Amino acid sequence: MNRYNEIESIVYTQLEKNCFGQRKREAYRHLFGVSTLCLQLSCQFDLDPELCAIMGIMHDLSAYVKNSRLSHAFVSSQLARDILTTTDLFTEEEIAIITTAVFNHSAKDRTDDPYSELLKLCDVIESYLHEPDVIFNQHRQRYLKTAQEKKIISIPLK
Repeated sequence: MNRYNEIESIVYTQLEKNCFGQRKREAYRHLFGVSTLCLQLSCQFDLDPELCAIMGIMHDLSAYVKNSRLSHAFVSSQLARDILTTTDLFTEEEIAIITTAVFNHSAKDRTDDPYSELLKLCDVIESYLHEPDVIFNQHRQRYLKTAQEKKIISIPLK
């Protein structure tokens, strides 16, 4: 997990430099929460834990550092590619796995590769756990049902 620590440090620096107040608190909670869930569930889905933790911490990075959700999955995937490439710690295949998952995480209306699906699942779970009264659309509901069926969460759904 040494590479994760390097990426975490970069993300931390980006958030400290570009994000303020309540938005910064939300960024830390959400990015680190999704990352922790991805790490925790990676073994259950037989995926690389380090890559999962990294995709979790980077998935919404642009939404927070650029203060815009416009095309945030695409912009975050590009930002992730730039960061991962600059560190010179990852293979092209690893960069592709992470950036593809980040790019796909907003497309909850379709099924993608296992890494993308884990990121979508963890994104929805983290949001649900912090805002259980929010009404999710049918696509997000599908991920919550998956989480219940796999006994990832045991909170009764409405």
